[in-house]
Amino acid sequence: MTVTLKVRDDIAVLQIDDGKRNVVNHEVLAELEELWAEAEQNASAIVLKGREGCFCAGYDIRVMTGGDREASARLGKRGGRMAERIYSCPKPVVGLTQGHCFTIGLVWLAGCDVRIAEQGDFRLGMTEVALGVTLSGWALEAMRDRVRPVHRIAALQHSTQYLPEGALEAGFVDEVVASGDGFEAALAKAKALAELPDEAYGQTKLALRDSMLQAMRAGL
Repeated sequence: MTVTLKVRDDIAVLQIDDGKRNVVNHEVLAELEELWAEAEQNASAIVLKGREGCFCAGYDIRVMTGGDREASARLGKRGGRMAERIYSCPKPVVGLTQGHCFTIGLVWLAGCDVRIAEQGDFRLGMTEVALGVTLSGWALEAMRDRVRPVHRIAALQHSTQYLPEGALEAGFVDEVVASGDGFEAALAKAKALAELPDEAYGQTKLALRDSMLQAMRAGL
């Protein structure tokens, strides 16, 4: 299994780890979809994390730039539907990146209520344009929701890659912690958010995100 689920003190910890760069393909998505549903049902909050050194390298580039537009669209939209599930999850979701994070990985992080990054020589970026892929539709809506306006051209149009501190300034993450401290910080944040009244939390979250979710769903 590339995706694993462990429940710790009523907090679901979903980890993506293929032992390499956490490339997103249909197999990874199938596992993530199944375990995400289980986490939503059986825990009070969710921590979504990658492996040390890499949260996600993005979609399988062989599919996305391989010339088969139908195949690339199918994979892209499946990742987008997963992003919509993260965005619309009524429970608290904390994202943790302990390494590099690109494209769909950043979109998934954008859906998390709180996004934590560890310090290190890691790059975070929406590199679609640099790869010859147009950034539009649901993915652009997700990024527009979280990336600070002053950084949108550099981050989204110019494919700028950021170190964790720069990613914090740009709006890709909400907090940067020391190397090795990320998991405990994410777990503590998830526990704190889980103590809030769940119905009020979920309804307020969905109300805040309503227009953005409608735009994402229209794009999908």
